[in-house]
Amino acid sequence: MKSRVSRLIKLTKTLIKATSKLQRYSSKFSRKDFTLQQHVVLLCLKVKTKQRYREFVDLLETMTLVQEILGLDKVPHYSTLDRAFLRLKNHVLAAMLQAESSGFAAIDATSFDRGHASLRYQITCKLHLRAVKATFLIDHDQNIIDLHCTTTRKHDSKIVLPLTKHHRLRVLCADMGYDDSKVRRTLHSRGIRPMIPYRSFKPKHKYWNSLFDKKLYHKRSLCETVNSVIKRKYSDTLYSKSWRSQFKEMTLLAVVYNFDRNIKDLLEVFNRAI
Repeated sequence: MKSRVSRLIKLTKTLIKATSKLQRYSSKFSRKDFTLQQHVVLLCLKVKTKQRYREFVDLLETMTLVQEILGLDKVPHYSTLDRAFLRLKNHVLAAMLQAESSGFAAIDATSFDRGHASLRYQITCKLHLRAVKATFLIDHDQNIIDLHCTTTRKHDSKIVLPLTKHHRLRVLCADMGYDDSKVRRTLHSRGIRPMIPYRSFKPKHKYWNSLFDKKLYHKRSLCETVNSVIKRKYSDTLYSKSWRSQFKEMTLLAVVYNFDRNIKDLLEVFNRAI
């Protein structure tokens, strides 16, 4: 328990330093009870502790050291955090997610449930809720560089090009679901080597697949690792009701994963900057 609390304190300090350049309040009409920085850090800690809003506020009451680090004079009501999340701009979380790429990346998709209603209720009311499809762009050190979310049946080959457009990559590993001639041509034009297996329609496709660097392509499994870690450590279900908030919640999961994974390195960087 001691190591868990210690890690939570380190994560709190790291998030405070990472959000130090945020504007003080989200609106000029704010009551100024809590700053935007405090809201963002508390929302991240909520994800880290795997709690809902009510349970997290109850837990925060006992976390006197976290309150002291954040400079909280009082613990916010659970509805305050809920409204803060709804008002939070997407670009704030997108800026926190930005990470430098080493040049190698892997891409894969996974699904997250949207189960704010019980399965029995969904069956009784004949509700059909499609899962959120989240596509992660992963660096070789297992950091999330970027992500894409959709509730439709959008094909993987339609997602990979916009997702990699603004990143400087040399190699991109993906599974056979991303096999598309347009994807390969566009990646080559950007100076990216696509490590994507060909679907074996002809003997030449099997031959081309045999020429792959198996050791390099095996790093695609990093995506599977990241997907598993996020679902085990944080959540495999999105509880927001609107799809816009669900996408924002997915980005928040990715932000917490990156910071939680790199606590030690980030603290050293921030301390040197001071």
